[in-house]
Amino acid sequence: MEIALIAAPDAFAELLGDLPENTVFTSRIQPTTNLALCFIRSLADLAATLDLLTLRLPGQVSVWIVHPKRTARHPVDFNQNHVRDQSLAAGLVDYKVCSIDNNWSALKFSWRKR
Repeated sequence: MEIALIAAPDAFAELLGDLPENTVFTSRIQPTTNLALCFIRSLADLAATLDLLTLRLPGQVSVWIVHPKRTARHPVDFNQNHVRDQSLAAGLVDYKVCSIDNNWSALKFSWRKR
């Protein structure tokens, strides 16, 4: 399994715990990517991430867009509704929500079926 970690904090992969032996982490979304985790810290990051996903995310691959919680130590200029609304406008559909830790939450998206 190939997992793309985009703009992830240092040592984030270790937080994921035990994964299948053949799991490989990359810093780019490629045609061979099975799952992407994209970290954003601002509305500008969200826009850039959505541009990247439009260009690179394979049609069958899902993506977690990971963002700081409003209660986290990171100041943010957006909330989860911004992530959802802008991602939906880009053609993605959300279907899962996850609290990663005290600082990060995530929404899972895939491309809208046509």
